[in-house]
Amino acid sequence: MSKGKMTLVASIVLCGVFCWGIFLKNKNADRSENKAIEVISVCKVIEHEALDSVVRGIQDYLSGNNNVKFEVDTCQSNQALASQIMSKFANSKRNIVITVGTMPTQIAAKYAEEKRIKLIFSSVTNPSTVPSLENTTGVSNFVALKPQIELFKKIQPNLRKLGIIYNTGEANSVDIVEQLRPITQTMGIELVEQGIQKASDIPQAVNALIQNVDAIFISNDNTALCAIPYIVDLCSKVKIPVYVSDTDQVEKGCLAALGPNQYEIGKQTGTIAERILKGQDINSIPIEYPSSTELLINLDTAKKLEITIPEEVLRLAKKVIETGK
Repeated sequence: MSKGKMTLVASIVLCGVFCWGIFLKNKNADRSENKAIEVISVCKVIEHEALDSVVRGIQDYLSGNNNVKFEVDTCQSNQALASQIMSKFANSKRNIVITVGTMPTQIAAKYAEEKRIKLIFSSVTNPSTVPSLENTTGVSNFVALKPQIELFKKIQPNLRKLGIIYNTGEANSVDIVEQLRPITQTMGIELVEQGIQKASDIPQAVNALIQNVDAIFISNDNTALCAIPYIVDLCSKVKIPVYVSDTDQVEKGCLAALGPNQYEIGKQTGTIAERILKGQDINSIPIEYPSSTELLINLDTAKKLEITIPEEVLRLAKKVIETGK
């Protein structure tokens, strides 16, 4: 073989080796990058502003991590659908699952106990209703009930009967009612309960209450929260105020809320997810509660209901809604 041909062959071989090296490097880089992507699966119990705010807070907190992607499902308060979603998450070998609301958390706990997922819950009122806390932690949305009732009394000194609408199938709502009974009793308030099982029960429940109460309180019940505009509309016609623990609902016409900021609960949940992504053992992370509460007042609603909000209450408000309309 001539010297020229040998040089040409050597050049072709070297070029091939170089190109193959680049190919392998890029392929390995792709594999490494794909391996680094962490898919966080989220399941909300139902669609409404508070839970949407929680999910947005989680996503915004982790938005700086380019290796995190989200898939979000909603089970629409349907246990069968929640079971399907959780089975899908577990079978897809998702490392981290975040549940927003009590019912999907209770279902997901089984898979966490079997070590098929790491479960972070958010906006669960009473974590003790979760059947197992193995490989599970999260953020509760519970805040003390007594200060809320004291607020209602400051706004309505003559408050004697307080109505509450709650879904008897929601463990968180049942727990709230059980805690409220002794609190209202010691404060000289009669708690008038209206249990419901589905959204279509709400009109009858509201109509029954407005004949017999001075105010209505909706506390973390997802079924009732989805119908807040309807509840407020019926109550405003007979000048009955609606109080909530969910601050997102005040702009919809509720008179007042003393509760956690749901978006901040989402961010708080995001910090837990970040710690687990960095390798911290989930079982070493304690359950957290809202770091603070906010008071929101709707002065437009107060004027419609002919209720005067005391100055001491207004001074404490994080936000006062007043459009002048």
